[in-house]
Amino acid sequence: MEAKLPAYAVKHIVSDHGPLSDIMKDVRKTPYSYTSKEPEATHAARGGDVYVIEVRAENGGRTYALGYMYRAQEKFSLAGGGRWKGEFKFKNSAVPGAGAHGVYFDSPVLIEHGALREWLASKQPGMAQIPSHLVPALDTLIADPFNGAKRFA
Repeated sequence: MEAKLPAYAVKHIVSDHGPLSDIMKDVRKTPYSYTSKEPEATHAARGGDVYVIEVRAENGGRTYALGYMYRAQEKFSLAGGGRWKGEFKFKNSAVPGAGAHGVYFDSPVLIEHGALREWLASKQPGMAQIPSHLVPALDTLIADPFNGAKRFA
């Protein structure tokens, strides 16, 4: 049996980048995420699952919601040291046109799992490897038919 590759979380901060719904048209074509963390971006591009988490500041606290998950296959840097969206060094992506592995939600699904929320709160923005014992909490959100996960075409 093949060992499962590590999974990664990427925070999408609404106050900095707008809601995930603003980019979903492009994400549905070819899922991607941005980061400046090179080791994580490199490891994720070897087939790791990337969970993109929308982060909102609400009522003096933060909420976390799963927007989409995809299997990363490529890592891109801009020529000449340029940065994606003016601040990110790397873009991880599924292979364009190859039938991306993963799912998305029309509306991000609130993460209510206490340990997962605590872990997310402890991480700086960017990409971080998710502890293996917390990945099932995200997979449960995807598997719940009430949440309406849709597969990438």
